[in-house]
Formats: sequence, structure tokens, C-alpha cells
Amino acid sequence: MSAVGLHAFNLLPYRSGARRRARNRALSLLAGAGLAGCAAVGAVAGWDALERVHMEEKRDSLHVALRQLSAPVAEHARLVERQALERRAQAAATPIAEPRARCLGLLDALAQGASRGNIGLQRVTQRVSEVELAASAPDSHTAAVWLKALENVTGVRAVEIVEMRRRVAAARPAAVAVAQPGAVNSPGKTGPY
Repeated sequence: MSAVGLHAFNLLPYRSGARRRARNRALSLLAGAGLAGCAAVGAVAGWDALERVHMEEKRDSLHVALRQLSAPVAEHARLVERQALERRAQAAATPIAEPRARCLGLLDALAQGASRGNIGLQRVTQRVSEVELAASAPDSHTAAVWLKALENVTGVRAVEIVEMRRRVAAARPAAVAVAQPGAVNSPGKTGPY
């Protein structure tokens, strides 16, 4: 036998049929996988479209609700802004009102001492952090009681005697008291009354 005759003769005729069947199986698997993938993508796209429609409906209903709430929300924003302005105004007014309240309290205490007739107020001088008073009292005990009453006035932190003189029969010199909001209590230096 020759070499050409061996190649022309097919000893295994079933191999070509098996190859065809394997190729057809592979093509059918590919086609089935492609169809399954397209069906899955179609299902996901359909679900996504349904979700998008539901979200649009919810957004439209929320827009309607927000349009209905726009007036109360604007009113709330206006009230919050007004409240913030009131807080700022109150914070700005508090430091300004403290000296006034301190001065009014001091004037009330001075009026009470003068109304009893035993303290003669001659001069009131107010500075940034202190108020200087010039007054006369019939005796040292009355002056001490009056100074103690001045210490109890709201906003007064210390009361001290700067100068104290004995009365002369012809003239009435004054005992001077200083109410200092920022000072520390210190005992007054007194000379003979």
C-alpha cells in the first residue's frame, strides 16, 4: 500500500459526525446563553423602568406636598430669623442696660438714706467704673449703716470711704463714699470723725 492510499481511507468515520454534533451543541449553547443574557438584561431594564416610573410618581407627589408647605416653611424661616435678631438685640442690650440698672439701684438706695433725714447727699459723680458720692452724716454709726446699705445695692461690688472729716459747727463738710463696681472690698481708712 502506498502512503496516498492510507490518507484517503478513513478508518474512523464517526469522528466527523461527532465533530459536527459537538459544534452544533456549542452553537446551541452559545445561542441559549445569548438568549438567556438578553432576557436577563431585558428583565433588569424593565424593572429599572418600573422603578423609575414609581420614583417619578413619588417625586411628583412630593413636589405637590412641598408646594403646599412652602408658605408655612417660609413663615418658619421668617420666625427663626426674627428670633435670631431678637437674641442678637438682647445680647447687645444687656451690657448697655447693666450700668443703667446699677445707677438706678444706687439712686434708690440714696433716696432711702436721704428720706430718713439722717444722710445729706451733696454730690454724685459717675465715671466708667465707679460712682463717687459726697455726703454728710450726723455721726459715724449712721454713716457706717448707710455705707453697708450701699454695699447691698445690685451691681455694687465695693464701697469704700475715701475721706471722712469731723463736722465743724459753722460748716458741714462731707464724708465721701465711692461705690466701685470693679473694685475689691477694702476697709475704709478713717480719721477722727
